[in-house]
Amino acid sequence: MAKCGLCSTKKGKRYCSPLDKVICPICCAKNRLIKIHCNEECRHLEGVAFQQKRLEDKRFSELMSSVGHGQYDDIFKEPAVAFMAFEVESMVRDVYVRGNTRITDRLVYEAYKNVYAVHFQGNRIEESRLDEITRNLLEQHDTNSSAWKANMGEEMIGKVYLRLMMSVKNMTGGTWGDYGYLNYLKNNLGQSLTDEEFVVEDKFGNRTRREINQ
Repeated sequence: MAKCGLCSTKKGKRYCSPLDKVICPICCAKNRLIKIHCNEECRHLEGVAFQQKRLEDKRFSELMSSVGHGQYDDIFKEPAVAFMAFEVESMVRDVYVRGNTRITDRLVYEAYKNVYAVHFQGNRIEESRLDEITRNLLEQHDTNSSAWKANMGEEMIGKVYLRLMMSVKNMTGGTWGDYGYLNYLKNNLGQSLTDEEFVVEDKFGNRTRREINQ
């Protein structure tokens, strides 16, 4: 059997298409996704992807827990934060009420996480891999972020997305299953008047009439 195309000491057992070489399992484990631009469908990535997902979930859990969410320190108590959260959740609610796009609590959670990753962790997501709810949230952020920054620091904007992720996590499941958070928005953020109009109520009890954009 041929020697590993990287270390030249051990036996090559795995064909690596990006390198067009046969490499040993040790070099595969040490270099994949670091020095090797691996193909997504490579079967040797399955365990790696799972571990990376677990690490990512753990990091975001730590980020979320660092955001004030208790009875006395909840950042939602700050007017500027409440206003931004209201705008973001209103947009999500509109998408859900229109029903043109299938969304679930999990998709909304991942969309909030994607926006945070793009704008506050410097990650890049290819346009072709963006789902509609993430695309809408990114466009909303680009449009409204200047106004939000005028009322609070950029770091706080990031914390709002993390706090919203926490809301999704706490509300999903139960009777409504993977629509618990979305049904909360539907039933509490606004009351439908007609097929095209509904009343929205912010976190301070202020009510306004809005149209559902078709």
